[in-house]
Amino acid sequence: MAPTKGPVFRVTGLPASQPDAELTALLEAAIHNSLTEEERSKQTVSIATAPSCYDDDEKVALVEFHGGAPAFLSELKDNPLGDWQVEMGDTDLSFDCHFFGFTQLYTQMPSMPVTADIIAITGLDGHAYGSWRGKGNLGRMWLRDFLSKDLPHCRTMIYGYNSKLSSRGVDTIMDYGWGLIEELKKVRHTEELRKRPLFFIAHSFGGIILAHCLVKAVQTNEDDHPTIASLHKATYGMLLFGIPHKGLLVDDIQKMLAGQDNHPRSMLLQQIRSKSDLLANQLVDFKNLIRDRKIASFYETGQTRQLEFDRESKRWKRTGDFVTAVDADSALLQLPEHMEEKIPLDADHSMIVKFDTRNTRGYTSARDKLRQFEQDAPRVVADRFFRPLIPRGLRRLTAVDDEVGDVGKVRAPLNLTPLSTIHIEVGSGELLAYELNDRYYIYIEDQRLCPKTKSLLLPSEAIKLGLVTSAAGSLVGSSVTSGMRCQPAGRENQGVEG
Repeated sequence: MAPTKGPVFRVTGLPASQPDAELTALLEAAIHNSLTEEERSKQTVSIATAPSCYDDDEKVALVEFHGGAPAFLSELKDNPLGDWQVEMGDTDLSFDCHFFGFTQLYTQMPSMPVTADIIAITGLDGHAYGSWRGKGNLGRMWLRDFLSKDLPHCRTMIYGYNSKLSSRGVDTIMDYGWGLIEELKKVRHTEELRKRPLFFIAHSFGGIILAHCLVKAVQTNEDDHPTIASLHKATYGMLLFGIPHKGLLVDDIQKMLAGQDNHPRSMLLQQIRSKSDLLANQLVDFKNLIRDRKIASFYETGQTRQLEFDRESKRWKRTGDFVTAVDADSALLQLPEHMEEKIPLDADHSMIVKFDTRNTRGYTSARDKLRQFEQDAPRVVADRFFRPLIPRGLRRLTAVDDEVGDVGKVRAPLNLTPLSTIHIEVGSGELLAYELNDRYYIYIEDQRLCPKTKSLLLPSEAIKLGLVTSAAGSLVGSSVTSGMRCQPAGRENQGVEG
């Protein structure tokens, strides 16, 4: 008979130098030595190891206690935001149930390179692991138990952060966004990792944090931090579950905190409540930067009970009136159909991300989207990271109006936004490199230099026509009319990435 659902703890500090089977046996022995005599005869433990997101010399383990949390971890019941240390030979292990930071959920299949990073971000007062876990007797956690079979070549991670309403945190949306950015620097810190396709899965407030993070990322220069500067280019697609883009119904939460004078969470609730000006401004920026990304927006059609104080237990429970926590108008970005897939799910705000089986309708939709992302993303993301070499000292011009016909004194093709241009004078003509939807095109002002029906060329077409030449896999301007490579005065053969 399959073991029943039990609490799951994360164990960090395991040495990666030991084989998984040996590591599992040592951890089982350390746990066994920590159990009471009574627990040893009744407790059943499941252990699964995975690589650490932060340190190649370490591994993590997910440990499920099917007989309930053992006595030696009782401190974590009283202090769920804490850690508990256990000795394993000469190694100190750390048990926790908060799952803060990034946790990889399974080891990718070794037969192929990692195809993409999947990052799941939970919502307000949520739990990095538990919020995605089904309510069935087996307690399946689809990001781990199902994606490990359906997307075995992805590095799938959950992101945890402290948004407990019971804690006296003063965090704002900005603070949570910067926290995510800081952790991303640690887990995508090499050039290979920075260019790896990235898929986000977000639930509720987690989507607000994600939006803030991506808006900040597009404002970051390569010199500020290469990981964050590359984040937008690497992001191929998102699964957004019940994201309150226009605000969340928080009346019951405010009522719960009302009895606690000057509760620090009140400021955060003001930021995310319905008709929030802060969210409205962020939504405009977010929609502009994801128009060429793959978006699937899942929205709830079931209602959620509001929080209500139970006088008998003296606790707040969801036994109040039924309300729609995030309605479709708030959960959808309202982008055209070809930009945003809109998917209703017959679930409330909490259950919208909990799938008990691999045949659950919500899971099969999410799985199919992720599989398509995995198939299409490598080529598209690699293309985004292509950058032409351009001579130093040349001026970069920007146009933000989609009806712009002139950029400075340079004529630009209409309806290309956002539009970044690099102006290079070539003999009697002009050669411009345009960045459009993270791909570079070559625009030739002088129609004598290119086909009459075409002035906007892909780099490969421009090379074929001899308008530009390849240099170390990139492009540099060259002149057809003069036969000279385009260079600013006083500089010989110098190029920098644009």
